[in-house]
Amino acid sequence: MTASWTKTLRSFSVAGIAAALAFTPALMGSANATPVRPWMNTALSPEQRAAKLISAMNLSQKIHMLSGTKLTGPHTPAIGYIPPIPELGIPEFVQSDGPAGVRNGADPATKFPAPLAYAASWDPAMAQLQGRVAGEEARALGTDQLYGPGFNIARNPLGGRGFEYYGEDPYLSGTMATANVKGIQSAGVIATLKHFVANNQETARNIGNSRVPERALHEIYMKPFEMAVKQANPGSVMCAYNALNGTHSCSNYYTLTKYLRHTWGFGGYVVTDFPASWSTEDFKNGLNVEMPQTFTSLEPTVRLAIKQGRLSEKDIDARVKETLTVMFRFGMFDRTKQIHPVNVARGNSAAQKIAEQGAVLLKNKNSVLPLKTNTARRIAIFGAPAKVAVGGGGSSNVSATETDTALDEITKRSRGAKVSYSSGLNHLSAAQEAKKADVAIVFVTNLTMEAMDRTSINLLSEQTALINKVASANKNTIVVLNTGGPIAMPWLPKVAAVLNMWQPGQAGGKATASLLYGDVNPSGHLPQTFPTADGQWPAHTLAQFPGGPLGLTPTYSEGVFVGYRWYQSRNQVPLFPFGYGLSYTTFAYSVPRMQATSGAANTPIKVTFTVTNTGKRAGATVPQVYVGKPRNQGVSVPPKELGGFQKVYLRPGESKTITITVLPQQLSYWNSNLHKFVVMPGVYHIYLGSNVNETSYTLNYTVR
Repeated sequence: MTASWTKTLRSFSVAGIAAALAFTPALMGSANATPVRPWMNTALSPEQRAAKLISAMNLSQKIHMLSGTKLTGPHTPAIGYIPPIPELGIPEFVQSDGPAGVRNGADPATKFPAPLAYAASWDPAMAQLQGRVAGEEARALGTDQLYGPGFNIARNPLGGRGFEYYGEDPYLSGTMATANVKGIQSAGVIATLKHFVANNQETARNIGNSRVPERALHEIYMKPFEMAVKQANPGSVMCAYNALNGTHSCSNYYTLTKYLRHTWGFGGYVVTDFPASWSTEDFKNGLNVEMPQTFTSLEPTVRLAIKQGRLSEKDIDARVKETLTVMFRFGMFDRTKQIHPVNVARGNSAAQKIAEQGAVLLKNKNSVLPLKTNTARRIAIFGAPAKVAVGGGGSSNVSATETDTALDEITKRSRGAKVSYSSGLNHLSAAQEAKKADVAIVFVTNLTMEAMDRTSINLLSEQTALINKVASANKNTIVVLNTGGPIAMPWLPKVAAVLNMWQPGQAGGKATASLLYGDVNPSGHLPQTFPTADGQWPAHTLAQFPGGPLGLTPTYSEGVFVGYRWYQSRNQVPLFPFGYGLSYTTFAYSVPRMQATSGAANTPIKVTFTVTNTGKRAGATVPQVYVGKPRNQGVSVPPKELGGFQKVYLRPGESKTITITVLPQQLSYWNSNLHKFVVMPGVYHIYLGSNVNETSYTLNYTVR
């Protein structure tokens, strides 16, 4: 029997001895080391254990570790799966989707809000909380690795997976991804940074070639990955479908080896998107595991590549050792899986808190919100999203453990008010119902999902018409958005309030009711600019996005001018700027001061000021510090770039003095001649404010 047939039987045998032995404690690595298995000595480092195991493996066993499958079989439910090698004590390797919760294709788990809501909280603790709970649930369901966080930059608001990422700014994205990785891995589960790199659209994502200038690649698209690698030590990175400047992402020595491993010090393993390998030589250039297996990692194909000199066994040893090192690092050889149901109450609590903290209050005319139980006695609710738990489609479409609805939760919280509901399909009837109510609440949504970009930021015409009809009939009309990204709001002047709940997940109903009634004070801020209408954004030409009529060659000719950087540089006024968010209370910032007004290029800048809650409700604000780099050095720079932020929680009348540190990296730009980040000498403008368009204070700092 050939080695390839042996591997096939390992993957598909239902009752074979190998599959049964794979789950016994001794072969799962819980037994002490023996002379036969010295790699089971837990006193050795993960690298040492992996080296000893590699030395005992034959070539077929090594090739076995280069790929996996997503096909069903006699194993723990999984999206990606590497079968065990019982004769060596190598356990099964179970992998599941993970940006918005555990999605293994079979088991229910907490359906968290869209990850864009984590970023909208501007609180890394929320991203870390989600990661921790998702990691705990992954362990409970037998998953060793989660495919998340996803945090490609929102280059264009039409990107189909924008809901799954952290917005348009690399520093905010990198900060949130770092926190999320730490949360996932604190539960002993491998986190996966995805999708590396420049995977910013769904159109032709499998075959497109992203043409990205070197400076933009490093400053915008690779920077958040660099932050997460250096600060969180993730166990895995997923290489993207798309090619980058002519080279496929999973075969890209420049990104996977030169920068990811050699420059940034990544110590994990690289897995493909499903599937994204185009050549067996990908394993030479930095790829560790193809998922699922295709022709590139079949044993005959790999052996042929070795015979022809396109790949060496030494290359395979290096890749397999990296994978095994991660498996040892995360204890996969040393524990027996104990699969059990997830903690539903804990997951619900975390999902609700994240939805509450990530919600953004966009408008609140005449303080129509929060609702008051003594005056809002007749409430008319419209729109199908009020009766479902809204989430995005694709790898984030988690099977919820349980769900609530905004309609039910508002009805409970109203304390006996007369609450009516209508889908709103009959606009005339909806207007009549709204006219009789003290307050009208319209819920709207839009479709955002993996594998498909949006065609417009406009709501469906019937939703826009519904808002207009209801608002004309009731001056206290509130719009609740259950969307995965920016939308246009031509109806904005007509409504009293807009609360953006994003896609709030399985506890979104409770979160929505608590915010509408003021049990929780909205404190989210936008991680992405909201344009006024279609086309008012960078990368708005066909050549830029999606890259010609078929989307094959997206050209990143806007360079570093992505998101608010473009709006600021073009003097474009969006509907809502990056960093924007209202509260039920008010805040004041004192005049800031710097600990020093000049310093060397490697010196952090520390900005100190006092924040005061000047209103009558407890709440939180997010002071934001932006950097304006010198403009007289022959380098084109954006007017403002996010340099630091901090979420501050205050009681009514309370003040706190805080210091925000701007690291030297936030002062730097990528010099494409020197191929490195450089901090220019000169005068830097340091801005403090509540969003990128409202920076009341400006300080000057000189880099000597």
